[in-house]
Amino acid sequence: MARTPFSCGITLCIAGLLFGATVAAAGDVFTGYQIDNQGEYYTYLGVRTPLTSSRSTVQPFVQVLGAGLGYTFKDNGVKRDANVQFATPSLGLKYIQGPWNFIGFAGPQFRWKQQDRPTGGRTNENDVGVYLQGEAFYWHEKGTFHAIASYTDLDNFIWSRIRATRLVHKSEQGCCSTYLGWDLAGMGNNDFYAVQSGPLVQVPVDRFYLTLKGGYQYTQTFHNGGYGGVELYFPF
Repeated sequence: MARTPFSCGITLCIAGLLFGATVAAAGDVFTGYQIDNQGEYYTYLGVRTPLTSSRSTVQPFVQVLGAGLGYTFKDNGVKRDANVQFATPSLGLKYIQGPWNFIGFAGPQFRWKQQDRPTGGRTNENDVGVYLQGEAFYWHEKGTFHAIASYTDLDNFIWSRIRATRLVHKSEQGCCSTYLGWDLAGMGNNDFYAVQSGPLVQVPVDRFYLTLKGGYQYTQTFHNGGYGGVELYFPF
């Protein structure tokens, strides 16, 4: 877990350099933290901003993402701990069609990985791979739909999620309208897979969007359990 602030710090440093070369002053900052009943966690910090001030339906953008993942796996029946950190700068395109946004981007992924040795101590690996991501997002005052999928050739890992929300309470005072929704996510490769599903609550607070989520997950390692998390989204 020690490298998690490191990877997020890289995200902030690279983002600052990119903003200096960016014409437009509009974008998004997003962060979140999730943990399950086994103590496995995932945390991330990302920044996305357009490269031009054009209002056209096709917009180039740059994104920088830092993330940390801590997990436990079984090796010959013995539990071993591992943690992985990523730093991923990417370039992409956004296509806007009415209330729909379609997004695709790619870039290098820098990975630092540590895991317990069977004989004691820890291994350390540094790798560079390719990262691809696609998204489809629909926004309406009464609700949203978001589908996202990503792939990295480091371990050929795939992650995907579908999320839908619906407005259940609207406030005319600026705070606090309430959206209820549902998440369905899956991830894995040839050696591991996991699925999770559960409800979420999303509340716009001033210019922030706060999301609280939780639910049930099934993993190949531990079979079942619960998870919970918090997310913050800030358009600027």
